[in-house]
Amino acid sequence: MSPKFQAYLSALASAFFYSLNQIFNKRVTLALGTLPALVSVYAFLTLFDFIFCYLFGDFYVRDIRVLLEIVLVSLIGSVAILTLFESFKYLPIGVAITLANLSPVFLTLFVFLTTGKIPPLKKLALIGLILFSVFLITFEGKGGKRWAYLLPLVTAVGWALTGLEFYRLVNIYKTDPLGVAFYTSLYMFVVFLAVFLAVAENKSYILKKVWRFKKILLWSALGGFFTSIGFILAILPFRWVDITETPVIEAIFTLSTPFSVLLSYLLLRERLTLRQTVGVTLSFLALFMFFLSGE
Repeated sequence: MSPKFQAYLSALASAFFYSLNQIFNKRVTLALGTLPALVSVYAFLTLFDFIFCYLFGDFYVRDIRVLLEIVLVSLIGSVAILTLFESFKYLPIGVAITLANLSPVFLTLFVFLTTGKIPPLKKLALIGLILFSVFLITFEGKGGKRWAYLLPLVTAVGWALTGLEFYRLVNIYKTDPLGVAFYTSLYMFVVFLAVFLAVAENKSYILKKVWRFKKILLWSALGGFFTSIGFILAILPFRWVDITETPVIEAIFTLSTPFSVLLSYLLLRERLTLRQTVGVTLSFLALFMFFLSGE
């Protein structure tokens, strides 16, 4: 098996696991509520990230500046994942993940604002198509209140910002990516736990519910495990291929959109309207071509 084929296969598996994890995350969210679900899932995610970093990565952080950037990534990531989990209460997973996966559009905007570099005409046309797909998806109110569509878009903005910071941490500060994953998961867990303890009024009821329905713990563990595995599989392709293959790898990652739609239908029986289906399809195809369209 050639390194290139291994890279493509790893990216495909990452897209699948990053879709499968949301099935269990949604189940926990619907069972417990948003904050308790985040605490439960991120407790397991932190554990798995620690194990994988201990086995294959490096915990070393160069200095306090790097540590502060990791804390910043964690705070932004906390808001992004909070709004995603909240959206699961109102929207089908296929819609929520489609909108959250628009982070490259916001990343392009951030690059333009910071560097003044205007994207090529082809990319601008694809961004226009993506925005039209968002209109198709959010025009209908089916699947939740209209404002709920804003939640995964906040996630997309957060993921774009954390993507920039993650790039700095790994490529500029030479921090081990598995170490970054562990520390961000740990700090995000601390944030979620602190907020939950501060604002939750039904802590004992939630604990009794988790103790009574052991499946909730299983769903949390699976959500954390698949997220951790998906991250590792997303890192590996970049070690096996030349930098010129990066757009192809990123394009494969966008398959998490159709995977999410398919898995949510098979495992949760979530259906999309015709208009939403067309919007999701257009968004996926435009995003796929966005990565393959070059600089």
